[in-house]
Amino acid sequence: MQKRFFLKASAAALALTCAAAHAADTPIKFQLDWRFEGPAAFFLQPVAKGHFKAEGLDVQVDAGSGSGGAVQRVASGTYDMGFADLAAVM
Repeated sequence: MQKRFFLKASAAALALTCAAAHAADTPIKFQLDWRFEGPAAFFLQPVAKGHFKAEGLDVQVDAGSGSGGAVQRVASGTYDMGFADLAAVM
């Protein structure tokens, strides 16, 4: 009897913990390499359609001012992710 109660209580605690963990979206700041133009659609469309929200991600996409700036902002920790060309990364 006590074993069954312990298993039910453990399962309930695990379910509540998982529900609380999924309730808050994970914030992600994403820096583009340039302004909002055609190539940026690959990053903006999933945000607009809610695909990231459905997976528990709160993605903020910001326009950039060149690949070098995007690399510096990600390296300094201001942004979590960024898009830049390989020459700027090197």
